[in-house]
Amino acid sequence: MIKAILFDLDGTLLDIDMDKFIKNYFQRLCDHLQGFVDPQTFAQNLWASTGAMVENNNPKLTNQEAFLQHFYTWMEHPHEQVWPLIDQFYEQIFPTLQEDSSPFPEILELFAYLNKLDLKLVLATNPIFPRSAILHRLKWSQLHPDDFALITTYENMHYTKPNPKYYLEIAAMINVLPQNCLMVGNDYELDIKPAAKIGMKTFYVDANCTNPDFTKACGNVSHILPYIRMLTGDEEKEQIEAKS
Repeated sequence: MIKAILFDLDGTLLDIDMDKFIKNYFQRLCDHLQGFVDPQTFAQNLWASTGAMVENNNPKLTNQEAFLQHFYTWMEHPHEQVWPLIDQFYEQIFPTLQEDSSPFPEILELFAYLNKLDLKLVLATNPIFPRSAILHRLKWSQLHPDDFALITTYENMHYTKPNPKYYLEIAAMINVLPQNCLMVGNDYELDIKPAAKIGMKTFYVDANCTNPDFTKACGNVSHILPYIRMLTGDEEKEQIEAKS
């Protein structure tokens, strides 16, 4: 029985050109930190800090803490000078990156259906960004934080994709067994493979798929709702009958 559905964000709930988005994100953050970073090495250093966060396997460190440990090995200015600028970037500059994205029209219908069911919904976006950045991207998808029982961010998680421990941590946080969870995502290596490894059901969102194959649990964005209807149809019927 499905009791929780986990959704990736980028490419699953939000139509976004990730290559363009990342390029513009790095450039605008670098511009915002002018005088604090070397433009020639900034992207390389930031990727290295992100990599340290992804590779972290210490359950005592949040992703943010793992990131900061590496970040200040190359950032020569003190935290109290740099971090207010970074907070300012996410509040004022990051929203301009919306130009690289657009909402999937099918998603609002999907969540209108899901909100009728007694399911826990999780925004299982890779928690390598602060909550503020994730909430901006969620807004671009036309969804709301209240739609979710949990939103994974680098402040509240200790692992990232594709570590299976990331998915185990989610299951523990929402108090649902992995086998009662469905993970929906568009990246096989980050979303599908590690979630399946711990026993979660999965649905692979493939933008190039025109004919869904529900026996293999895959399809494009427009096929997510029919697939979930198939999985939850009996549950929905029971709930409607119980209320009548």
